[in-house]
Amino acid sequence: MNRMEEYEALLRQPEELPPALEDAVGRARARARRRKLRRRISAPAGSVAAVFAVFVLMVNLWTPFALACARVPVLKELTAAVAFSPSLKAAVENDYVQYIGQSQTENGITVNLEYLMADQGGLMLFLSITGPEEATSFMPRVEFTTPDGEGLEGCSVLMDSVAPGELTNAVTVAFKGEEEPQLPEALHMTCQVQAHIPGVTDHETWTADAAFTFDFPLDQRFRGQGRTVEVNRWIQLDGNDIRIVDLELYPTHARLNLEQSPDNAEELRGLNFYLEDGEGNRYEEGSASGLAALGDSYLFESPYFSDPKHLTLYVTGADWVDKDLQYVTVNLDTLESGPLPEGVTIRGVTHEDDDTPVLHYRAPKTDVFSSVYTAPDGTQWSSRGGGYSEADEWITIEGMYDSYMFLTDYPWDTVTLELNWSHTTTFDAPVTLTIR
Repeated sequence: MNRMEEYEALLRQPEELPPALEDAVGRARARARRRKLRRRISAPAGSVAAVFAVFVLMVNLWTPFALACARVPVLKELTAAVAFSPSLKAAVENDYVQYIGQSQTENGITVNLEYLMADQGGLMLFLSITGPEEATSFMPRVEFTTPDGEGLEGCSVLMDSVAPGELTNAVTVAFKGEEEPQLPEALHMTCQVQAHIPGVTDHETWTADAAFTFDFPLDQRFRGQGRTVEVNRWIQLDGNDIRIVDLELYPTHARLNLEQSPDNAEELRGLNFYLEDGEGNRYEEGSASGLAALGDSYLFESPYFSDPKHLTLYVTGADWVDKDLQYVTVNLDTLESGPLPEGVTIRGVTHEDDDTPVLHYRAPKTDVFSSVYTAPDGTQWSSRGGGYSEADEWITIEGMYDSYMFLTDYPWDTVTLELNWSHTTTFDAPVTLTIR
């Protein structure tokens, strides 16, 4: 019996559930039956979709029910899967989840591929990983192809580290570009996993401890899921003209698409905003995947399922880069540099065992510099990574981040870095725009 069959068996046999859960489900079903008498039924009575909807609402609104669910393994996993994002909660309430339930083990590491959500904006995989007891986390690296071996074009693949045994949305594919993507009927996924073991794993390099392959279909109801709200209105931010083109609303996330006037003195690099409907519900910037922007498209929590009649945009701040201050050259020996954004200082340069330079800097925000940098001969190089810490030994000022980036295989003593932003603005009063 697979885990979905176990879940359905639990629904068919409430007498085996914990007492608190048995009472809760009974009362929920009674209320659901009364509600069904007052509206048209969009799914067969007693469907899994209806039970999912009742389950999610009760988990989030009633603590005893959630505690009872914690003693039922299948329901506990579903609780964790919907707990961190309003968009994903709404998706599960509307039965917008495909169960996969595949598991593979290699070299003492097990990958459990559990759930999938997809739409025309991308797809999201929920998985858990277990392995050696001393491992503190696992880092997956995945690649996708169609059953014919063709790669997925016009997309970005994001991967997050996974705590041992924790079900999480560790893999996200975000489609980008002007052409509307067509989801394939099935996917082939290769997945390599590195176990992070304190004192053993080299965190600055990546090597696979295990490799897996998964094949799974894509539920065809995911195709064509998404709609666009046309806006075509201009607003002014810090004296710069920005056109709000439209909103793309998907089940898993939403996108605010902008266009910048070529006459602007500054280039918009980041936007702080939220949408609010007529009932005061907020849809915040950012997404469950952690992806915040794709070029001039900014992601936020989605009102797709509620489809409110009224939406108002509130812009609370912005990140800018001056068009004449997009690059800065740093001398890696003397630490001298061109003009830096306010609050940014170059702290030092260290070297790895392979003589890779590591540039350390302090700033009020992270990710000051692009991962692509330029050598004196005009060639472009790409950093293998970096990071930051709020508790680093270098930190002496509250509210500042000590960050670093690896200048991989870099032999020169000067480097030209591209700025992600040169200054930020927080508006005293939000700039507002009625969308509909």
